Amino acid sequence: MDVVKMLDEKVSRRGLIKGAAGIAGVAALTMGGLGLLSKVEAAKTSYATLPWPYKKFTAAEIKEAGNIAHDNWFKHFCSFAALSGGVEILRRKVGGPYNSFPMELTSFAHGGTAGWGATCGTLIGSGVLATLCAGPKIGEQIANEVCNFYATSALPIFVPDHPKAQIKTTSVSDSPVCHLSVGKWMKKEGVGFLSPQQMDRCGRVAADMCMRTLEYLNLWADGKFEPKTKAPFMANEIPSQNNCTDCHGDKIPQTSGKFGTGLDLLKGGH
Repeated sequence: MDVVKMLDEKVSRRGLIKGAAGIAGVAALTMGGLGLLSKVEAAKTSYATLPWPYKKFTAAEIKEAGNIAHDNWFKHFCSFAALSGGVEILRRKVGGPYNSFPMELTSFAHGGTAGWGATCGTLIGSGVLATLCAGPKIGEQIANEVCNFYATSALPIFVPDHPKAQIKTTSVSDSPVCHLSVGKWMKKEGVGFLSPQQMDRCGRVAADMCMRTLEYLNLWADGKFEPKTKAPFMANEIPSQNNCTDCHGDKIPQTSGKFGTGLDLLKGGH
């Protein structure tokens, strides 16, 4: 029911508009009405569109986010970990939509999506974090930079306050793919899958991706974020990487060699 109409009906029904007493009654009712209106307006506040409010992280908060991400890897694994490192602190700094945001929605992305070994879940979680805070366009640009950081850096970098295991080595994946990244590191470290070392390594990588995302978000908040990475889009006439032979050998999937003309079908977005 319309709030103003509801107030009118209450006034008429109770006969409050009578002299000074009526004026006092109307004043009291109006104050109550304003309270109702403010609640209605608050209910109308929508976080269905992005970006959500963002407040810059201090260096200490970024490190804290790294520790949260590392520790949360052991709760719901990589994607949840990378996302939660930022969201848990944003709940404290901003509140609002972050308080009720279901971080577990990315838990499916563990192990390269439900254990399929595809894109590392840390990149999915950190991409969601970037998109929540900066919106889809900037969020994707940040995600692209984080993918490049993931693929070209000797990881892990972060050293947690409470490691679950001691690790000796780092490795460069040359890929955002989970099984390549983990596999190369395990071979170099000399350990197996689900060893304490591998698990702690992946927790640290989740921290690295979360922290890097927050660093880019801070730059964006200052108006200083400049995307520099060109994704290997259409490397083999389809969205792909340049190092396909790492997995496929000489059996790289071949296309027709012809580019389509369907870009005009896209509406909005890209």
